[in-house]
Amino acid sequence: MRQKQKNRKILTGCFALSLFFHVLAVVFFQRYTLWFSSPQKVGEQNQCLSLVDKKARDEILKVAFEPIASEIIQKETAIEPQQEKIAAFILRSKVQFPDNESSNIFQSPFSLPANSFLASKPIFPTFTVPIESFNLLDHLPKDLIVPVPAKQPPIAFNPMPTQSKLQLSAKSPTVLETIPSAMITQAEPTDLFLTEEHIAAKTPAMIPIPNLSKLPTLDELETSSYSDSFDADLTFFPKDDGSGYIFALTLIPQPQLELSRIRQHITFLIDRANSIQQGRLTATKAAVHKALAELNPEDTFNIIAFDSKMEKMSPNSLPCVRSSFAVAEEFLEKIHLGSFFSTSDLYRPLFLTVPGHVENDEIYTAILLTDAETLNKKGAQRSILQDWTQYNNGKVALYAIGMNNDHNLATLDAATAFNRGKLLNSPTNRGLKRKLLKLIKTIQNPVAKNVSCNAISRSPQSKITLFPQSFQTSNLFIDQPFVILGETETLDDFILFVQGRLKNRWLNIKKTISFLNAKKGTRSLKQEWAVQKSYHLYQNYLNDNDPKHIVEAEAILDPYDQQVIFQ
Repeated sequence: MRQKQKNRKILTGCFALSLFFHVLAVVFFQRYTLWFSSPQKVGEQNQCLSLVDKKARDEILKVAFEPIASEIIQKETAIEPQQEKIAAFILRSKVQFPDNESSNIFQSPFSLPANSFLASKPIFPTFTVPIESFNLLDHLPKDLIVPVPAKQPPIAFNPMPTQSKLQLSAKSPTVLETIPSAMITQAEPTDLFLTEEHIAAKTPAMIPIPNLSKLPTLDELETSSYSDSFDADLTFFPKDDGSGYIFALTLIPQPQLELSRIRQHITFLIDRANSIQQGRLTATKAAVHKALAELNPEDTFNIIAFDSKMEKMSPNSLPCVRSSFAVAEEFLEKIHLGSFFSTSDLYRPLFLTVPGHVENDEIYTAILLTDAETLNKKGAQRSILQDWTQYNNGKVALYAIGMNNDHNLATLDAATAFNRGKLLNSPTNRGLKRKLLKLIKTIQNPVAKNVSCNAISRSPQSKITLFPQSFQTSNLFIDQPFVILGETETLDDFILFVQGRLKNRWLNIKKTISFLNAKKGTRSLKQEWAVQKSYHLYQNYLNDNDPKHIVEAEAILDPYDQQVIFQ
């Protein structure tokens, strides 16, 4: 406790002592003035301080605010610079200061010695340049100098003047002269009717902007793809000489496939020559009568009976209605066997079946029932296989029905193959009706025509050839398989393209064919390939008359006991 009281007394004493010294310092500063100056010489500083201490405060203020006579700073004579000579260009202009000019910026407000360095006049250096002109381009390398192209004046755009011819005509209404009266009336205003006839100026023709190339879509090309609507079945067989393979590719339409049917015009050609004999002619007429009932109501038909002469049921094809069938039945009853010396001429009735123009939504078909007895001569063979085929040009599909004992079936078969058709053989007269009805059902629903097939192998070293050729390919029917024969050098995969004309669009089928799951063919495949190969040789013979084509065809067909034509 005592210690705390002792500490408190010490603290109080220190505080009082500090307060005393602070008060003393304030009184001292109020009574006396302190002067501070920059370091100078010791003698001069003591002299100034002693002078200040001796003067009273009011005297100091009087001296501070009274104007002091300015001391003129002595100036040293500046060195006169040499006068510059005029050169090609001046680096720096000469700087001159006025003489005898007093400067008081360095004068002290007190009587203190002035700084001699600040009071002296500055001296600036001068330069002289040779009088000769100096061209910098003459001293640079020539390869560094890039000429500056001369500026061309901008091309003035003169717009094409547009001439406008305005013809103005003023028509004033007729003013009736009236006798002036004494009455004052207000004159009616006269209206001037102006008609303006504007002749538009001819505008310059605009330059058409070319359209950028664009790949058309299938809809723009009116093409439909049915690649997934057909199944492919492939069989193959190696060639006897080991040079490659032959194959048969069958396109089978799926059951749910729906395509618009193309209207068909069918013409029945009945051979009534004496070589037919009565029994066969009677069976032929009965078969045609039965086949009429199987025709589609949308189709039309006609009948032509011929030997050396021809009879046509109707000048134009008739619709498949009951009245037309009655006309056909009456016409069939009038067909009789020709005389003993009568022969048939196939070219003339076939000529009548070819139309002048074929629409996209129609097909023409000719069904020939004959024994082809007159085709045993080369002239008759050439007239059908070459002349009529060229005239027909694929417009009419030719089908034929014969009997197994006919002599010229090979020629008749080639004629049908050249014209998108097929030959059917019957062993007996009664079988003619069955063959004809089968044919009618086969071709009853055509959906595409002008079918063409192409194949591209995935191997560059392999070559693929397809049969038949494009102008010989048969029409496509909705419920019938489509068979394509071909030969290839290797068993590499290939891409098949099938195109044809539908009723209102184009058909497009693209399928990749592989031999991995292909079946091995039989002897019938080799026989069919030999027949297709012989057709190609027959065409070469018709073009160049070279008999070596017939010899080669005979060598191909001999192992299969097939008849060779043009012998």
